[in-house]
Amino acid sequence: MISDALRESIKEACLEVSVAPREIHLEFPENAAHGDYSTNVALMYAKGVGSAPRELAERIVESLQRKNIPDVERIKAAGAGFINFYLSDAFFARNLTEVVDKGENYGRGRVLEGERVMVEYTDPNPFKEFHIGHLMSNTIGESLARIVEWNGAVVVRACYQGDVGLHVAKTLWVAIGKRWPSEESPLAEKMKFLGEAYAAGSRAYEEDEKAREEVQKINKKIFERSPEIMGEYQKGRTWSLEHFEQIYKRLGTKFDVFFFESEVWQKGVGMVKEGLGERVFEESEGAVIFRGEPPGLHTRVFVTAAGLPTYEAKELGLNVKKFEVYPDLDESIIVTAN
Repeated sequence: MISDALRESIKEACLEVSVAPREIHLEFPENAAHGDYSTNVALMYAKGVGSAPRELAERIVESLQRKNIPDVERIKAAGAGFINFYLSDAFFARNLTEVVDKGENYGRGRVLEGERVMVEYTDPNPFKEFHIGHLMSNTIGESLARIVEWNGAVVVRACYQGDVGLHVAKTLWVAIGKRWPSEESPLAEKMKFLGEAYAAGSRAYEEDEKAREEVQKINKKIFERSPEIMGEYQKGRTWSLEHFEQIYKRLGTKFDVFFFESEVWQKGVGMVKEGLGERVFEESEGAVIFRGEPPGLHTRVFVTAAGLPTYEAKELGLNVKKFEVYPDLDESIIVTAN
C-alpha cells in the first residue's frame, strides 16, 4: 500500500538525518492544496535533535526527494514543520481502474480469514416496543458484522432478547383480564395494545405499592412458567417476535441465532451460586451481590431476595451459552448502549 511505502521511506530519511522515529503518523490533509498525505514527524522529533521543526522538515524532504518514491509526484515542507506528499495522476488512474475491475469486491480484505466471529446486536425485548436505541444498536452491529465479514471472517449474527423479567410482568399485569386484539387483527394493532399495557404497568409499578407487589408476583410466575399466565405470555411473545421480524426485514438484517433470557437465566443463577461458594459473590439482605468497590467497580445485584436473576446473572448464562452453541468462536462482539 502507498501508506506503507511512505512510512518506510520517511523512516529511512529520518535515520539519514540522525532521527530515530518510534512511530510515523500519516494523515489526510483537510485542504487538498496541502497534499494527499501529510506527516508531522519533524514536529515530533525536532526538539530531541536540537533543531527547529521547519529546518528538520526541509532536511527530511531533501532526503526523501533523492529516493524517487514510486507514485509520489512532489514532496514539500510546509507550515511550522509539516511534510506534505502529492501523489501522481497515474496512481489515481490505476486506483480507479482497480475499483472498476473489482466492482463490489473492491476493498475486500483477508486479515480475518479462517476466523468465526459472533456479533450480538439490536437485542429488543418482547412485550415492549422497538425504539430508537434498538435502531442504533442494529445500525452499529450490522455495520460491524459487514466489516468483519468483508475482511474474511465467517460472521454469526446474534440477537439476545429479554423475554422474561419485570417489563413482561408490567405488561401482563395490565393486559391479563383485558380484551386482547384478535389473531386476525393487524400486527400494528397488537403491538399498540402491548405497548400501551407496558406503559400503564410501568406507571403503576412506580406509583402504586399494591400494583408493585402484584407485578412482582406475576414476575415470579413468569419465571416459574405458571399455567395461569402462560397462554397470554406466549401470545404476547409471539406477536412481539413477529413484529421484530418485520423490522429486521426493512433494515436488511437477518440473524443466524436468537438467544432468549428464558433460556439462559437458570445457567446464570447456577454460576452465581458457584461464585458464592468461591467468594466471588456475597449475600446481602437476602440477595446475592458482587461487591465491586474493592477492584474499583461498583456493587451490583445478581440475584434478588426473591431468588430471581437480574440482567447481570442472565448475561453470565448467555456468554457461556454462546460458546456451547458455537464452540469454535474466535471472538464475540457485543453492541451495548455505550
